[in-house]
Amino acid sequence: MPLKIIVVGGGIGGLAAAGYLRAKHHVTVLERGTLDFTMNDYGLSVVSNSFNLLQKAGIKLENLDTVVMTHLWLRGPQNEELSTKHFDTRARFGGAPSVLVKRAKLLKELWRFATSETDFAGEPANVVQNAKVTRVDALAGSVWTCDGRIFSGDLIIGADGINSVVRSAILGGQDIASTIRNYDTLTFMAQLSVDDIRSDPDFAYLSDPTNQAGLCSAHAKAGPQMNKRILTYHTSAHYLQVVGYTSEKEFTEKFDSSRAAIIKDIPVSRVVEDFAPDFAGGFVNLFRHSKVDAWRIRDVAPMDSWYTGKALLIGDAAHAVTPHAGQGSNITIEDAEALGYLLRDIQSPEAIPTALQKFMLLRKDRVDYVARRSRELGNIRTEDDKTKEPITSEGFAKEIYTYQGVEQALRSLEHAATGAKGA
Repeated sequence: MPLKIIVVGGGIGGLAAAGYLRAKHHVTVLERGTLDFTMNDYGLSVVSNSFNLLQKAGIKLENLDTVVMTHLWLRGPQNEELSTKHFDTRARFGGAPSVLVKRAKLLKELWRFATSETDFAGEPANVVQNAKVTRVDALAGSVWTCDGRIFSGDLIIGADGINSVVRSAILGGQDIASTIRNYDTLTFMAQLSVDDIRSDPDFAYLSDPTNQAGLCSAHAKAGPQMNKRILTYHTSAHYLQVVGYTSEKEFTEKFDSSRAAIIKDIPVSRVVEDFAPDFAGGFVNLFRHSKVDAWRIRDVAPMDSWYTGKALLIGDAAHAVTPHAGQGSNITIEDAEALGYLLRDIQSPEAIPTALQKFMLLRKDRVDYVARRSRELGNIRTEDDKTKEPITSEGFAKEIYTYQGVEQALRSLEHAATGAKGA
Protein backbone atom coordinates (compact mmCIF):
# COMPACT_ATOMS: atom_id res chain seq x y z
CA MET A 1 0.00 0.00 0.00
CA PRO A 2 1.42 3.41 -0.91
CA LEU A 3 2.54 5.64 1.92
CA LYS A 4 0.94 9.01 2.53
CA ILE A 5 3.79 11.53 2.57
CA ILE A 6 3.57 15.22 3.48
CA VAL A 7 6.43 17.40 2.22
CA VAL A 8 6.77 20.78 3.94
CA GLY A 9 8.36 23.22 1.50
CA GLY A 10 8.05 23.58 -2.27
CA GLY A 11 11.60 24.63 -3.07
CA ILE A 12 14.29 22.59 -4.77
CA GLY A 13 14.38 19.92 -2.07
CA GLY A 14 10.61 19.66 -1.68
CA LEU A 15 9.80 19.39 -5.37
CA ALA A 16 12.70 17.02 -6.02
CA ALA A 17 11.57 14.78 -3.17
CA ALA A 18 8.01 14.83 -4.50
CA GLY A 19 9.28 13.88 -7.95
CA TYR A 20 11.25 10.89 -6.70
CA LEU A 21 8.62 9.71 -4.21
CA ARG A 22 5.52 10.01 -6.42
CA ALA A 23 6.47 6.87 -8.34
CA LYS A 24 5.39 4.69 -5.42
CA HIS A 25 3.57 6.89 -2.91
CA HIS A 26 0.90 9.56 -2.45
CA VAL A 27 2.65 12.90 -1.97
CA THR A 28 1.32 16.28 -0.83
CA VAL A 29 3.62 19.30 -0.90
CA LEU A 30 2.80 22.30 1.31
CA GLU A 31 4.39 25.49 -0.03
CA ARG A 32 4.18 28.58 2.17
CA GLY A 33 3.94 31.02 -0.74
CA THR A 34 3.06 31.15 -4.42
CA LEU A 35 5.51 29.54 -6.80
CA ASP A 36 6.65 31.92 -9.52
CA PHE A 37 8.73 30.40 -12.31
CA THR A 38 9.02 33.69 -14.23
CA MET A 39 11.02 35.69 -11.70
CA ASN A 40 14.53 36.70 -12.61
CA ASP A 41 16.14 35.27 -9.51
CA TYR A 42 19.64 34.10 -8.64
CA GLY A 43 21.71 31.47 -10.39
CA LEU A 44 23.23 28.30 -9.05
CA SER A 45 25.38 25.38 -10.11
CA VAL A 46 23.92 21.93 -10.64
CA VAL A 47 27.07 19.87 -10.59
CA SER A 48 27.54 16.41 -12.07
CA ASN A 49 26.82 14.58 -8.81
CA SER A 50 23.21 15.79 -8.82
CA PHE A 51 22.65 16.56 -12.49
CA ASN A 52 23.47 12.94 -13.25
CA LEU A 53 20.61 11.91 -10.95
CA LEU A 54 18.18 14.40 -12.46
CA GLN A 55 18.98 13.30 -16.01
CA LYS A 56 18.38 9.66 -15.09
CA ALA A 57 15.03 10.67 -13.60
CA GLY A 58 13.94 12.42 -16.80
CA ILE A 59 14.83 16.08 -16.22
CA LYS A 60 15.50 17.69 -19.60
CA LEU A 61 18.53 19.90 -20.15
CA GLU A 62 16.73 21.77 -22.92
CA ASN A 63 14.06 22.95 -20.46
CA LEU A 64 16.55 24.71 -18.20
CA ASP A 65 17.95 27.53 -20.42
CA THR A 66 21.34 26.66 -18.99
CA VAL A 67 24.99 26.63 -19.95
CA VAL A 68 27.44 23.80 -19.37
CA MET A 69 30.23 24.70 -16.97
CA THR A 70 33.60 24.30 -18.69
CA HIS A 71 36.04 26.73 -17.02
CA LEU A 72 37.28 28.08 -13.70
CA TRP A 73 39.13 31.38 -13.89
CA LEU A 74 41.30 32.65 -11.06
CA ARG A 75 42.10 36.35 -11.42
CA GLY A 76 44.03 38.89 -9.40
CA PRO A 77 42.36 42.01 -7.97
CA GLN A 78 43.31 43.97 -11.11
CA ASN A 79 41.67 41.25 -13.27
CA GLU A 80 45.06 39.84 -14.24
CA GLU A 81 45.03 36.15 -15.12
CA LEU A 82 46.45 33.86 -12.43
CA SER A 83 45.17 30.55 -13.78
CA THR A 84 42.57 29.10 -16.12
CA LYS A 85 41.37 25.56 -15.45
CA HIS A 86 39.09 23.38 -17.49
CA PHE A 87 36.11 22.21 -15.47
CA ASP A 88 34.22 19.78 -17.67
CA THR A 89 33.00 16.91 -15.54
CA ARG A 90 32.01 14.98 -18.67
CA ALA A 91 35.61 14.78 -19.85
CA ARG A 92 37.16 14.58 -16.41
CA PHE A 93 35.00 11.87 -14.90
CA GLY A 94 33.19 10.44 -17.91
CA GLY A 95 29.77 11.28 -16.50
CA ALA A 96 27.19 14.03 -16.53
CA PRO A 97 27.88 17.70 -17.25
CA SER A 98 27.78 20.39 -14.60
CA VAL A 99 25.47 23.25 -15.49
CA LEU A 100 24.78 26.83 -14.42
CA VAL A 101 21.11 27.79 -14.26
CA LYS A 102 18.62 30.24 -12.81
CA ARG A 103 16.86 28.85 -9.75
CA ALA A 104 13.40 29.57 -11.20
CA LYS A 105 14.19 27.52 -14.32
CA LEU A 106 15.26 24.56 -12.19
CA LEU A 107 12.18 24.87 -10.01
CA LYS A 108 9.91 24.87 -13.05
CA GLU A 109 11.45 21.64 -14.29
CA LEU A 110 11.23 20.08 -10.82
CA TRP A 111 7.56 21.12 -10.77
CA ARG A 112 7.08 19.10 -13.95
CA PHE A 113 8.89 16.19 -12.29
CA ALA A 114 6.55 16.35 -9.31
CA THR A 115 3.22 17.12 -10.97
CA SER A 116 3.18 16.01 -14.61
CA GLU A 117 0.33 13.61 -15.32
CA THR A 118 2.06 11.93 -18.28
CA ASP A 119 5.85 12.27 -18.13
CA PHE A 120 6.70 10.34 -14.97
CA ALA A 121 5.58 7.22 -13.16
CA GLY A 122 3.05 7.28 -10.36
CA GLU A 123 0.36 9.65 -9.21
CA PRO A 124 1.23 13.36 -9.57
CA ALA A 125 2.04 15.10 -6.31
CA ASN A 126 -0.55 17.49 -4.95
CA VAL A 127 1.18 20.85 -4.45
CA VAL A 128 -0.77 23.13 -2.13
CA GLN A 129 0.39 26.74 -2.38
CA ASN A 130 -0.06 29.47 0.24
CA ALA A 131 -0.02 26.80 2.93
CA LYS A 132 2.36 28.12 5.58
CA VAL A 133 3.03 25.43 8.18
CA THR A 134 3.13 26.82 11.72
CA ARG A 135 3.01 23.68 13.85
CA VAL A 136 4.29 20.12 13.50
CA ASP A 137 3.59 17.05 15.63
CA ALA A 138 6.47 14.74 14.70
CA LEU A 139 5.15 11.79 16.68
CA ALA A 140 1.61 11.94 15.31
CA GLY A 141 2.65 12.80 11.75
CA SER A 142 0.50 15.92 11.53
CA VAL A 143 1.07 19.53 10.50
CA TRP A 144 -1.07 22.62 10.86
CA THR A 145 -1.13 25.61 8.52
CA CYS A 146 -1.62 29.22 9.53
CA ASP A 147 -5.20 29.17 8.26
CA GLY A 148 -6.15 26.18 10.43
CA ARG A 149 -5.86 23.31 7.97
CA ILE A 150 -4.49 19.99 9.24
CA PHE A 151 -2.54 17.54 7.09
CA SER A 152 -1.55 14.10 8.35
CA GLY A 153 0.56 11.33 6.85
CA ASP A 154 2.78 8.33 7.44
CA LEU A 155 5.85 10.53 6.98
CA ILE A 156 6.50 14.27 7.15
CA ILE A 157 9.51 15.50 5.18
CA GLY A 158 10.83 18.86 6.27
CA ALA A 159 12.23 20.58 3.19
CA ASP A 160 11.47 24.00 4.62
CA GLY A 161 14.91 25.54 4.68
CA ILE A 162 17.28 26.83 7.30
CA ASN A 163 14.45 28.28 9.44
CA SER A 164 12.64 24.94 9.38
CA VAL A 165 9.49 24.53 11.46
CA VAL A 166 9.93 20.78 11.14
CA ARG A 167 13.44 20.99 12.60
CA SER A 168 12.06 22.79 15.64
CA ALA A 169 9.59 19.91 16.14
CA ILE A 170 12.31 17.28 15.77
CA LEU A 171 14.38 19.16 18.36
CA GLY A 172 11.47 19.08 20.81
CA GLY A 173 10.27 22.63 20.23
CA GLN A 174 13.72 24.20 20.63
CA ASP A 175 14.24 27.70 19.28
CA ILE A 176 16.09 26.87 16.08
CA ALA A 177 17.90 30.23 16.09
CA SER A 178 20.46 28.59 18.39
CA THR A 179 21.22 25.96 15.72
CA ILE A 180 22.02 28.50 12.97
CA ARG A 181 25.62 29.70 12.79
CA ASN A 182 26.75 33.07 11.42
CA TYR A 183 30.31 33.88 10.34
CA ASP A 184 30.40 37.70 10.09
CA THR A 185 30.27 37.25 6.32
CA LEU A 186 27.79 38.40 3.72
CA THR A 187 27.56 38.55 -0.04
CA PHE A 188 26.45 41.46 -2.16
CA MET A 189 24.63 39.92 -5.12
CA ALA A 190 23.71 41.46 -8.46
CA GLN A 191 23.00 40.39 -12.03
CA LEU A 192 24.02 41.69 -15.41
CA SER A 193 23.68 40.82 -19.04
CA VAL A 194 26.56 39.29 -20.98
CA ASP A 195 26.01 42.17 -23.40
CA ASP A 196 27.01 44.58 -20.61
CA ILE A 197 30.61 43.30 -20.74
CA ARG A 198 30.89 42.06 -24.32
CA SER A 199 32.65 45.21 -25.53
CA ASP A 200 35.18 45.18 -22.65
CA PRO A 201 38.33 43.27 -23.70
CA ASP A 202 39.25 42.74 -20.03
CA PHE A 203 36.23 40.45 -19.71
CA ALA A 204 36.55 38.64 -23.05
CA TYR A 205 36.87 35.35 -21.20
CA LEU A 206 33.31 35.77 -19.86
CA SER A 207 31.70 37.09 -23.02
CA ASP A 208 31.07 33.84 -24.95
CA PRO A 209 29.23 31.46 -22.59
CA THR A 210 27.92 29.33 -25.43
CA ASN A 211 31.47 28.09 -25.98
CA GLN A 212 33.04 28.59 -22.56
CA ALA A 213 31.03 29.15 -19.41
CA GLY A 214 32.01 28.96 -15.79
CA LEU A 215 33.06 30.83 -12.71
CA CYS A 216 35.64 33.55 -12.16
CA SER A 217 37.07 34.11 -8.67
CA ALA A 218 39.14 37.15 -7.67
CA HIS A 219 40.53 37.71 -4.17
CA ALA A 220 41.35 41.06 -2.63
CA LYS A 221 44.93 42.33 -2.58
CA ALA A 222 45.65 40.57 0.71
CA GLY A 223 44.93 37.21 -0.92
CA PRO A 224 42.76 34.21 -0.02
CA GLN A 225 43.40 34.59 3.71
CA MET A 226 41.24 37.71 3.60
CA ASN A 227 37.50 37.02 3.42
CA LYS A 228 36.93 39.45 0.59
CA ARG A 229 36.52 38.28 -2.98
CA ILE A 230 34.36 38.75 -6.06
CA LEU A 231 32.83 35.84 -7.95
CA THR A 232 31.30 36.16 -11.39
CA TYR A 233 29.54 33.26 -13.07
CA HIS A 234 27.14 32.61 -15.90
CA THR A 235 23.51 31.76 -15.18
CA SER A 236 22.50 31.26 -18.80
CA ALA A 237 23.81 32.04 -22.27
CA HIS A 238 22.70 35.64 -21.71
CA TYR A 239 23.22 36.50 -18.04
CA LEU A 240 25.87 36.64 -15.34
CA GLN A 241 25.71 36.86 -11.60
CA VAL A 242 28.25 38.80 -9.56
CA VAL A 243 28.79 38.00 -5.89
CA GLY A 244 30.96 40.00 -3.54
CA TYR A 245 32.05 38.41 -0.26
CA THR A 246 32.88 40.75 2.62
CA SER A 247 32.30 41.21 6.35
CA GLU A 248 28.89 42.19 7.70
CA LYS A 249 29.85 45.49 9.38
CA GLU A 250 26.69 47.55 9.98
CA PHE A 251 24.52 44.86 8.39
CA THR A 252 24.89 42.61 11.46
CA GLU A 253 22.38 44.70 13.37
CA LYS A 254 20.08 44.88 10.36
CA PHE A 255 20.10 41.11 9.88
CA ASP A 256 19.51 40.52 13.59
CA SER A 257 16.74 43.08 14.03
CA SER A 258 14.84 42.01 10.91
CA ARG A 259 15.42 38.28 11.58
CA ALA A 260 16.02 38.01 7.84
CA ALA A 261 18.94 36.66 5.85
CA ILE A 262 18.40 38.92 2.81
CA ILE A 263 18.34 42.71 2.73
CA LYS A 264 17.22 44.06 -0.62
CA ASP A 265 18.10 47.15 -2.61
CA ILE A 266 21.51 47.99 -1.16
CA PRO A 267 22.85 51.28 -2.61
CA VAL A 268 25.52 50.59 -5.21
CA SER A 269 27.61 53.32 -3.55
CA ARG A 270 27.81 51.14 -0.42
CA VAL A 271 29.18 48.21 -2.45
CA VAL A 272 31.66 50.45 -4.26
CA GLU A 273 32.84 51.82 -0.91
CA ASP A 274 33.60 48.27 0.27
CA PHE A 275 35.31 46.89 -2.83
CA ALA A 276 36.91 49.84 -4.65
CA PRO A 277 40.00 49.99 -2.39
CA ASP A 278 40.87 46.38 -3.20
CA PHE A 279 39.68 45.71 -6.76
CA ALA A 280 40.02 47.21 -10.22
CA GLY A 281 37.21 49.42 -11.43
CA GLY A 282 36.09 46.83 -13.94
CA PHE A 283 35.23 44.35 -11.19
CA VAL A 284 33.55 46.96 -9.01
CA ASN A 285 31.48 48.28 -11.92
CA LEU A 286 29.90 44.85 -12.40
CA PHE A 287 27.61 45.74 -9.48
CA ARG A 288 26.30 48.85 -11.24
CA HIS A 289 24.04 47.05 -13.73
CA SER A 290 21.19 45.96 -11.45
CA LYS A 291 19.81 46.13 -7.94
CA VAL A 292 22.06 44.73 -5.24
CA ASP A 293 20.95 42.51 -2.36
CA ALA A 294 22.90 41.52 0.75
CA TRP A 295 22.79 37.84 1.77
CA ARG A 296 23.98 36.62 5.16
CA ILE A 297 26.28 33.58 5.07
CA ARG A 298 25.10 30.89 7.49
CA ASP A 299 25.03 27.17 8.05
CA VAL A 300 23.42 24.79 10.52
CA ALA A 301 25.20 23.11 13.41
CA PRO A 302 25.40 19.34 12.78
CA MET A 303 22.58 17.26 14.21
CA ASP A 304 23.03 13.71 15.48
CA SER A 305 19.84 12.65 13.69
CA TRP A 306 17.61 14.28 11.12
CA TYR A 307 14.47 12.39 12.10
CA THR A 308 12.26 11.51 15.00
CA GLY A 309 8.88 9.80 15.07
CA LYS A 310 7.24 10.39 11.70
CA ALA A 311 9.27 13.46 10.69
CA LEU A 312 12.50 13.70 8.67
CA LEU A 313 14.60 16.65 7.52
CA ILE A 314 16.35 17.02 4.16
CA GLY A 315 18.31 19.75 2.43
CA ASP A 316 18.92 23.05 4.21
CA ALA A 317 16.47 22.10 6.95
CA ALA A 318 18.84 19.30 7.96
CA HIS A 319 22.27 20.49 6.87
CA ALA A 320 22.42 23.99 5.40
CA VAL A 321 25.97 24.69 4.22
CA THR A 322 27.78 27.88 3.29
CA PRO A 323 27.85 28.50 -0.49
CA HIS A 324 31.61 28.37 -1.02
CA ALA A 325 31.72 24.83 -2.47
CA GLY A 326 28.63 25.35 -4.64
CA GLN A 327 27.01 22.17 -3.33
CA GLY A 328 23.98 23.22 -1.25
CA SER A 329 21.34 22.47 -3.90
CA ASN A 330 23.26 19.44 -5.10
CA ILE A 331 23.35 17.57 -1.81
CA THR A 332 19.67 18.45 -1.37
CA ILE A 333 18.87 16.73 -4.68
CA GLU A 334 20.98 13.79 -3.55
CA ASP A 335 18.84 13.58 -0.39
CA ALA A 336 15.67 13.49 -2.49
CA GLU A 337 16.96 10.75 -4.78
CA ALA A 338 18.08 8.69 -1.79
CA LEU A 339 14.64 8.90 -0.18
CA GLY A 340 12.93 7.87 -3.39
CA TYR A 341 15.14 4.80 -3.64
CA LEU A 342 15.09 3.75 0.02
CA LEU A 343 11.31 4.13 0.34
CA ARG A 344 10.42 2.63 -3.03
CA ASP A 345 9.44 -0.80 -1.63
CA ILE A 346 8.13 0.38 1.75
CA GLN A 347 4.43 -0.42 1.97
CA SER A 348 3.72 -0.04 5.68
CA PRO A 349 4.45 2.76 8.16
CA GLU A 350 6.13 0.25 10.48
CA ALA A 351 8.96 -0.24 7.96
CA ILE A 352 9.79 3.48 7.65
CA PRO A 353 12.18 3.80 10.65
CA THR A 354 14.53 1.14 9.27
CA ALA A 355 14.65 2.97 5.92
CA LEU A 356 15.36 6.29 7.66
CA GLN A 357 18.19 4.75 9.68
CA LYS A 358 19.74 3.61 6.42
CA PHE A 359 19.17 7.10 4.95
CA MET A 360 21.14 8.65 7.82
CA LEU A 361 23.93 6.11 7.48
CA LEU A 362 24.30 6.88 3.78
CA ARG A 363 23.88 10.65 3.88
CA LYS A 364 25.21 12.24 7.07
CA ASP A 365 28.97 11.73 6.67
CA ARG A 366 28.79 12.87 3.05
CA VAL A 367 27.03 16.16 3.78
CA ASP A 368 29.27 16.82 6.80
CA TYR A 369 32.23 16.45 4.42
CA VAL A 370 30.71 19.01 2.03
CA ALA A 371 29.95 21.42 4.88
CA ARG A 372 33.55 21.24 6.13
CA ARG A 373 34.99 21.81 2.67
CA SER A 374 32.67 24.80 2.19
CA ARG A 375 33.92 26.40 5.39
CA GLU A 376 37.53 25.72 4.40
CA LEU A 377 37.04 27.46 1.07
CA GLY A 378 35.46 30.44 2.82
CA ASN A 379 38.27 30.65 5.38
CA ILE A 380 35.67 30.30 8.17
CA ARG A 381 36.72 27.01 9.72
CA THR A 382 35.31 26.03 13.09
CA GLU A 383 37.59 24.94 15.93
CA ASP A 384 36.67 21.33 15.16
CA ASP A 385 37.55 21.85 11.48
CA LYS A 386 41.01 23.03 12.50
CA THR A 387 41.73 19.68 14.14
CA LYS A 388 41.33 17.90 10.79
CA GLU A 389 43.58 17.72 7.75
CA PRO A 390 42.26 20.13 5.09
CA ILE A 391 40.38 18.55 2.21
CA THR A 392 42.20 18.87 -1.12
CA SER A 393 40.44 20.12 -4.23
CA GLU A 394 41.28 16.90 -6.06
CA GLY A 395 40.08 14.73 -3.20
CA PHE A 396 36.83 16.69 -2.97
CA ALA A 397 36.20 16.47 -6.71
CA LYS A 398 36.76 12.72 -6.78
CA GLU A 399 34.56 12.09 -3.75
CA ILE A 400 31.70 14.42 -4.66
CA TYR A 401 31.48 14.90 -8.42
CA THR A 402 31.61 11.18 -9.26
CA TYR A 403 28.56 10.28 -7.16
CA GLN A 404 26.19 7.90 -8.95
CA GLY A 405 23.28 7.80 -6.56
CA VAL A 406 22.30 6.03 -3.38
CA GLU A 407 21.97 2.56 -4.92
CA GLN A 408 25.68 2.51 -5.73
CA ALA A 409 26.51 4.10 -2.37
CA LEU A 410 24.54 1.36 -0.64
CA ARG A 411 26.39 -1.35 -2.56
CA SER A 412 29.71 0.22 -1.61
CA LEU A 413 28.66 0.34 2.03
CA GLU A 414 27.56 -3.29 2.01
CA HIS A 415 30.78 -4.32 0.25
CA ALA A 416 32.85 -2.52 2.86
CA ALA A 417 30.88 -4.20 5.65
CA THR A 418 31.39 -7.63 4.07
CA GLY A 419 35.11 -6.97 3.72
CA ALA A 420 35.35 -5.89 7.35
CA LYS A 421 33.69 -9.12 8.51
CA GLY A 422 36.06 -11.21 6.44
CA ALA A 423 39.16 -9.44 7.69
